[in-house]
Amino acid sequence: MRSCSVTGWNRLRAEVFPQLLSDVVCPFKRHLSNSCRRGSSTVPVSNVSPLPSQAHVVICGGGIVGSSVAYHLSKLGWNDVVLLEQGRLAAGTTRLCGGIVSTVKHISVETKMADYSNKLYQRLAQETGVQTGYIQTGSISLAHTQDRLISLRRLVSRLQVMGIPCDIISPKQVAQLHPLVNIHDLVGAMHVPGDAVISPPDVVQALVTAAVHNGVQIFEGASVNHVMVEKGHVTGIETDRGHIECEYFVNCAGQWAYELGLMSEEPVTVPLHPCEHFYLVTRPLKQGLRPDTPEPLLSALLRRMPSLESTEILQLVNCPESFTADMRCIMGESAAVQNYFVLAGMNSSGSSFAGGAGKYLAEWMVHGYPSVNVWPLDIKRFGRLQSSRTFLRHRVMEVMPLMFELKVPRWDFQTGRQLRTSPLYDRLDAQGARWMEKHGFERVKHFVPPGKDLLELDQSKTFYKPDWFDIVGAEVKCCKEAVCVIDMSSFTKFELSSSGGQALEILQHLCSNDLDVPVGHIVHTGMLNERGGYQNDCSVVRLNKRSFFIISPTDQQVHCWSWLKQHMPKDSQLQLEDVTWKYTALNLIGPRAMDVLSELSYVPMTSDHFPSLFCKEMSVGYANGIRVMSMTHTGEPGFMLYIPIEYALHVYNEIMNVGQKYGIRNAGYYALRSLRIEKFFAFWGQDLDTFSTPLECGREFRVKFDKGTDFIGREALLQQRQEGVCRRFTMFILDDHDTDLDLWPWWGEPIYRNGHYVGMTTSSAYSFTLARHVCLGFVHQYNENTGNKLVVTPDFINRGDYEIEIAGQRFKAKAKLYPFSSLFTQKKRKDEMELSSFQGK
Repeated sequence: MRSCSVTGWNRLRAEVFPQLLSDVVCPFKRHLSNSCRRGSSTVPVSNVSPLPSQAHVVICGGGIVGSSVAYHLSKLGWNDVVLLEQGRLAAGTTRLCGGIVSTVKHISVETKMADYSNKLYQRLAQETGVQTGYIQTGSISLAHTQDRLISLRRLVSRLQVMGIPCDIISPKQVAQLHPLVNIHDLVGAMHVPGDAVISPPDVVQALVTAAVHNGVQIFEGASVNHVMVEKGHVTGIETDRGHIECEYFVNCAGQWAYELGLMSEEPVTVPLHPCEHFYLVTRPLKQGLRPDTPEPLLSALLRRMPSLESTEILQLVNCPESFTADMRCIMGESAAVQNYFVLAGMNSSGSSFAGGAGKYLAEWMVHGYPSVNVWPLDIKRFGRLQSSRTFLRHRVMEVMPLMFELKVPRWDFQTGRQLRTSPLYDRLDAQGARWMEKHGFERVKHFVPPGKDLLELDQSKTFYKPDWFDIVGAEVKCCKEAVCVIDMSSFTKFELSSSGGQALEILQHLCSNDLDVPVGHIVHTGMLNERGGYQNDCSVVRLNKRSFFIISPTDQQVHCWSWLKQHMPKDSQLQLEDVTWKYTALNLIGPRAMDVLSELSYVPMTSDHFPSLFCKEMSVGYANGIRVMSMTHTGEPGFMLYIPIEYALHVYNEIMNVGQKYGIRNAGYYALRSLRIEKFFAFWGQDLDTFSTPLECGREFRVKFDKGTDFIGREALLQQRQEGVCRRFTMFILDDHDTDLDLWPWWGEPIYRNGHYVGMTTSSAYSFTLARHVCLGFVHQYNENTGNKLVVTPDFINRGDYEIEIAGQRFKAKAKLYPFSSLFTQKKRKDEMELSSFQGK
């Protein structure tokens, strides 16, 4: 490319891709030249010898990600591994990427992956003798607005308790660290001294050198054409150089992972999309910088570093990089094919994530699960509905500019919307519904009353008290004093049936609670893994002796289906059907809900005639076949109505018409969230995960050890009950927090007990009943000398003085292990206080 000035080609999309790189950091120049002159790999690989006829694992993709998986599998003792690369090792995106290793991530598991990667790259040279170009430059994230600074302060609070040194620094300190940075409009910055840069191709050489030493075979110039599947399992692959039988297949094909997923007898959805990815190579600056100068992560490089304006450009590097629909990478076992694993979609962070992601995926394959909760990255968070090329193209065009945009609480994607909607969508939208999206499903946040400024509410993005505060407060008040209706159609709904007793048998094996209950009864239960952690949190209705209705969180649709299918006998008479689309779900909440339904059904709805946690099929208005359940997912009195979709509009209209005299109004998920958190209800995917057990969150009453069935996780729970739990789910009420003036807790805030860090908040909401903020989270205890976990007793919780840290400021909080039932206006029965934990999903 002919050299030109930066001004001459219009700042090279500096607004779209913020990490435009110059030669101010020396490793990039060396990395690019090394990559270009490297004619072949320096490790024992072959592009001419025949492929083996069989292997335990085949990995497709010889970039930094696939190499990391091979390295970590060999470290765990799986040496019968073949890695295939269609071209040359590290010749794809890895060769052209910038090599930045940054731990500044907004999701804890991503921070853990990046931190591990950093430490791995630092020691690889000593382990393998291959230099990786590792230089610990540190990083600077700049803030030119107060909101940006608040966001950085929140990050610092979280990173520090995760053991990552970082701090907020002043503009003058920025200039001292990086003299080229224009600091005139800065209000502060975050400095992470441990961040680094690497030469990614050299890291690949180091990884594969170690892997080959441990027995891994690597072949260049070998393309995977087809993945063979038999009875839902991987059995082998076809390549352009022959056939390989294998038990496991790993798709690390980067930008080609989507197409490779389709090259299977049972297609595997890998929802990612490639985009252009730029950086610049310039001539050296007249006054060079030290190699360890921190790199700012900027959205307008030239405005921030004016001295680069006249720097001569040697080369524009434009390569494809794969991005995902939610800005998080894709990891894990496919729901469609067992032993088909995916690790792809790095969102321009492959260097940061590859080491840690490869470690966690290898653990997953070898042990059956990774060592940390990776649900935010699990491929099963997506369904086929996110695989549309049009959807991905439009969503990724939105994702790229958001990579380094300000992250405010409860923001929503704008593209790919109205994909899955309730039959009531248009009716609710006309009444002022403001929408958010979950698993592609449109759900109401709240309703804007007539006369409110819609534009103002659309722009209510803040770390402080939001504009919708009073609106949600009014909806909560109506739920408590009159009656509200909330459309909760997004819930995942399955029906499991059999010709005999197989349906009950399999559920008894999968569920910790006892499902052998009379017809019509509702059971709240967890589906646990072998460690006793929650694979799923659900409500199960016994429709008849041989049929069950399973209600799960919205984003559990693929995950729960996969878990059920994985444990169902292959040749059984069991029938599992996803009926999510068949039913509209309306949550009728409030003390007058009974009056509304009684009038519409001509059936007494009192507790004597309709006990708690019971389901009846009945008529509502002109419609029949409505499954009415005496539960609300909030602890308030009321009912859930599961309505065949053809009757949805009629039933909704009848409810609203009859409900007028009882003060009925629409409500949304923000009100639901406030109600469930003040009642201490845990939320799967946010409070609960695959490492959380019922004993740790006060749900032992949902575990029936003596039901006569050896359910999954039973032994682990018995052992935990004997030894004691090492963390407990706890409610915190903020005491000295000013709702109007102080920063709000949203989630992810550190919890301190007697000045020591003991956990993180997992959910937060303002309780309109208590007129206080309520936070939920797990409290743990470690031996300060050994670092070993210690038993956390109720006495340990109750005797501590607690603080919640919000963006560096600590607020006193009261800890409770039980809900504040005595403070609520109505006394609830125990079973109503312990309703389902997955509302709002």
